[in-house]
Amino acid sequence: MKIIAHRGASGYAPENTLKAFKLAIELGAKDFEFDVHQTKDGILVVHHDYDLKTTAHKAVRIADLNYEELKKYNVAAHFKRDKIVQHIPRLEEVLDIIGQKSDWLNFEIKNDNNVYPGIEEKILSFLKSKPGLFDKSIVSSFDYPTLKRFRELSPRLKLAFLGHGLSTLFLLPAIKKAKAIGAVNFHMALRIAFKLNVSRIKKAGFRVCVYTVNEKKDALRMNNIGVDGIFSNYPDIFGKWELKG
Repeated sequence: MKIIAHRGASGYAPENTLKAFKLAIELGAKDFEFDVHQTKDGILVVHHDYDLKTTAHKAVRIADLNYEELKKYNVAAHFKRDKIVQHIPRLEEVLDIIGQKSDWLNFEIKNDNNVYPGIEEKILSFLKSKPGLFDKSIVSSFDYPTLKRFRELSPRLKLAFLGHGLSTLFLLPAIKKAKAIGAVNFHMALRIAFKLNVSRIKKAGFRVCVYTVNEKKDALRMNNIGVDGIFSNYPDIFGKWELKG
């Protein structure tokens, strides 16, 4: 089971910052997840929300700012345990830290309602720009049309299905949608990660990863029911992960 550093080591450092990714490497992480947006001037950056209300306590949107304007904000303002100023990193800065030391990379593309037109082409170009990067990368998005555009652009790109507000009741329709775009992974919330649901998804041919797992007891339960990976804010959730295969 993969232990995937969720937005870096975001339990210990401000999420999706260079500090969080550096710390994840120090803790031995090999698998990573992060969120990708695009600035007004077309720069790919790593941040979770579309705006900076949560991280910088500022009501500004990434899509409305050039990168030089965006990096003036302290996206670690919300993280009371750490007073060091952190700026939104460019995607290439994150990959400079984790790229060579990683085994698996999950690019979660934030593009609801196609707020970043053309981001799919830009991501594909980025993935092909570095040796070996394309093969160890997987792209996910809660926006299904975004995943469809990725599939139209590249039949080889590995995709992961994500569903908004997914429940057991709507699991089978979600599996059909995941199959329709040729997804290889199915990423689901811990709240519905029961043995029967995981078994159904795996029987359909997908690898299953579960978010966000921050308690050791939950991580052990996921391992016991056959989950392929967990997204955790604590990549050292097991210390040295003896069971990891």
